[in-house]
Amino acid sequence: MNAEQKRAWFTVISCIVCAVFFAALVPFFGVKVGWSAFGVLGANGFTNFIGRREKADERDASIARRATALGFGASYLFFVLALFGVWLVVFVLQGESHLSVDVLPMIVFPGFMVAILIRAVAVLVGYARHAEADDV
Repeated sequence: MNAEQKRAWFTVISCIVCAVFFAALVPFFGVKVGWSAFGVLGANGFTNFIGRREKADERDASIARRATALGFGASYLFFVLALFGVWLVVFVLQGESHLSVDVLPMIVFPGFMVAILIRAVAVLVGYARHAEADDV
């Protein structure tokens, strides 16, 4: 397993821990305190220290580049769909004219999690595809 795969697994695990913490905090303390669970994603800042002495080749760079584009593309799609969902629920169905500022973290934090999680999964799938191609 190379450094990029180790980083991807670290990211997947931190996203799962974040989701579990969020689900555990919401029933007891409410959604506003539950958002603090997204602080776990800050641990992903340490992923650059995982395998930093390992050399990457062109295949690693290609997989990472494609995974990053896919992850942040999915994040943008999530962001747009979330905004349309807020618009539909708040303004169309409920007929409100104002939006609470508490809605912003509900769009931004999960959007970031979608970006890094999809990128990590794409990295793992990319390496699995290359491993299958090497075996044939």
